[in-house]
Amino acid sequence: MSTNKLSMRLWPRLWRHWTHPRQRVSMYFPILARQQLTEQIARSEQRHTGQLRFVIESSLNTACLCHHVTARQRAQYWFGQLGVWDTAEKSGILVYVLFADRAVEIIADRGINACVEMTLWQQICNHITQAFQQQNYMAGLSGGLDELTELLAQHFPRIHAGVNELEDEVILK
Repeated sequence: MSTNKLSMRLWPRLWRHWTHPRQRVSMYFPILARQQLTEQIARSEQRHTGQLRFVIESSLNTACLCHHVTARQRAQYWFGQLGVWDTAEKSGILVYVLFADRAVEIIADRGINACVEMTLWQQICNHITQAFQQQNYMAGLSGGLDELTELLAQHFPRIHAGVNELEDEVILK
């Protein structure tokens, strides 16, 4: 592919990311709503032994965009960075939102991933994305969390009090 065609395809994505700084995106995900989602995560984890993390990234920097980093690749970065892969039962799940691309990714550790078909992860992502299309951002994440809670409770039910291995706080970058 010629450099000219490549740059023509890159410009719209660059523009989207440049026009979605964290301050602007934080209007869609206010502190109080993120705190409520964090509390919902804590309640969820009382029903199962899974660990849940949510990352909302406003946009990617120009270097990532020029290297064509995808939302999936960025989600995998956060999965490792936050230690979601390192839970005792291998039941960690990351829900990642790349707001400028309107992309939602779920990365699940091998324990829970072995129990759930890929189409189900995609279905949950689609439900969240559909809510986003209607500008119901926090409701979309909350509904996705409800679906993940049911899956984890089914496959990794909490029988005894346990340790919270990962922070519950929703990250907005």
